[in-house]
Amino acid sequence: MRRTPDAKLIAMLKKSQNWLGRLTSGKSAGVAEIAALESVSASYVTRAIYLAFLAPDIVDLIINGEQPPEVNLERLMRMGPLPANWQDQRKLFGIAN
Repeated sequence: MRRTPDAKLIAMLKKSQNWLGRLTSGKSAGVAEIAALESVSASYVTRAIYLAFLAPDIVDLIINGEQPPEVNLERLMRMGPLPANWQDQRKLFGIAN
């Protein structure tokens, strides 16, 4: 079912990619540095960075507003680390591949 894309969720996906890039490139010394620069907690940054590991097809569904309703920013930010295996992510969210 197509809905209006969730702008807040999409913005967080972009932010998560940016923050992960800053960490992996060495542009930021660590999560605490990013948290201080963004005026958020280190825990928030960590939970957001987990979103950078979503399967590309799930990200595409989100961008197109086609993800299941339970794949929302609030739930994703509460979940903690996502399964590393993309197929396991699809199963977790009830997305057929």
